[in-house]
Amino acid sequence: MYYEGGTIPWVNTNEVNFCNIYDTNRKITEEGLNHSAAKYIPANSIIVAMYGVTAGKSAIAKIPLTTNQACCNLIIDESQADYRYVYYFLLQQSENLNRLANGGAQQNLNAFIIKKYKITLPVLPIQQKIASILSAYDSLIENNTKRIRMLEQMAENLYKEWFVRFRFPGHEHTEFVDGLPKGWKVLKIKDCYRTCSGGTPSREKPEYYINGSIPWVKTGEIQDSIIIDTEEKITSEALKHSSAKLLPRNSLLMAMYGVNIGKLGILTKQMSCNQAACAFLPNNEKKTFYYLFFYLKSIREYLLIIGFGAAQQNLSQSIINNIRITIPSEIILNDFERNIFVLYKQIELLQRQSALLARQRDLLLPRLMSGKLEVKA
Repeated sequence: MYYEGGTIPWVNTNEVNFCNIYDTNRKITEEGLNHSAAKYIPANSIIVAMYGVTAGKSAIAKIPLTTNQACCNLIIDESQADYRYVYYFLLQQSENLNRLANGGAQQNLNAFIIKKYKITLPVLPIQQKIASILSAYDSLIENNTKRIRMLEQMAENLYKEWFVRFRFPGHEHTEFVDGLPKGWKVLKIKDCYRTCSGGTPSREKPEYYINGSIPWVKTGEIQDSIIIDTEEKITSEALKHSSAKLLPRNSLLMAMYGVNIGKLGILTKQMSCNQAACAFLPNNEKKTFYYLFFYLKSIREYLLIIGFGAAQQNLSQSIINNIRITIPSEIILNDFERNIFVLYKQIELLQRQSALLARQRDLLLPRLMSGKLEVKA
């Protein structure tokens, strides 16, 4: 009741991931705001995630918004500090903040720890200069992100036009049988794809992670887009001694449980994944993963309904394999794949450009913050 029809932006910690927040996945109502501990924070406040998978990460609220209880919100005194400088300082300190987190099943910070955390502030003009240099990189990344969203929307619109409204090329002359174009089929996932899950190599074996070169996808990285790289890498020894598998390029991943349940990602190169992801592999040489990607995305509400579990929703390979999927004619399917491939190659290029910009920014960050790279106001 506090969410239905709500218009007040409400952030949860999964959205706090070193970014500017212009909108939120969920909204709450005025009643929800009045009957909870949620409070408005002004634009240009800094949000720090205190626990969960993003513990220690921060974001800038670019609009007035509210947050859940797992966020520590810093309202900046602009006469003392540039909010952007504070954000970049916390970005540099994120690993230290993460180490300060405590807890068993999941890491935790608290507001007291964050409030006591010391921040070095040069004079305001120097802060502003440093923040301007670093934010120039983030502005370019943000522009790329907007272009990516536009391309993704174009791809989704094409899917809906062809396979929801049935306005695919030649639809005017197509005969329909039982509500589907003639020649189209309804099959189970297992009739079209092989599925498997991954694994987590033992954390007690540092040789499974140190100097690893094999990208290892965690479900938090599956965000309804392509995946060009991962936060962690594993070694070939880790592959040999765990249930992790080397998955081919263009494999499709779906998060089976956790906060990202039902979300999807397409691998741009060989990678591995943890056990919370289901990988879809072709039964034959036809690799129609873009269609599968959009089909599964279109039935996400259904997937969440059939998920089960007490503390959290869960999908399983058995459930996934028995999902029914509409398979278009080969000509239409191949035509769709070619069109989407062009859009997603542009998305991949933009993602790689953004990754390079982020690396360049991160190389500058410690030098600017430490004063090794002199800045004049």
